[in-house]
Amino acid sequence: EPVSFALSSVKLNMSMYLHPAPSVEGRTVALGIKGTQYYLTCRKDGTQPTLHLETITKDSLASIDPNSDMVRFLFYKQISGVNVSTLMSVAHPNWYISTAEADNMPVEMCQESTSRYRAFTFSAIKEETPTA
Repeated sequence: EPVSFALSSVKLNMSMYLHPAPSVEGRTVALGIKGTQYYLTCRKDGTQPTLHLETITKDSLASIDPNSDMVRFLFYKQISGVNVSTLMSVAHPNWYISTAEADNMPVEMCQESTSRYRAFTFSAIKEETPTA
């Protein structure tokens, strides 16, 4: 059974991977919640792909075979504007991470034709270094 929780702000770590499908434009990335071992995945439970959080060690994601079910951890980050990108599932092409137009709604997978927001703004966050 899916677990649902609300967060007002989440910082994601983005890890880059070698491209499993050279025919697709975009960078291959894994998305982990900063400070945890939770990673976003896209897998098919039922009739359509759904977005999940799965716990896994970073070492287990060091090398992902493009023919394994581990590709559920990978997304294509495709640039669609200045600092704006979409995140398409590697395991399920043409399914994107998306948000609803209304506030406080879940993040879900959707296809391009839906009226959900699929473009996200990305920015690097400077790590604060402790001062002595």
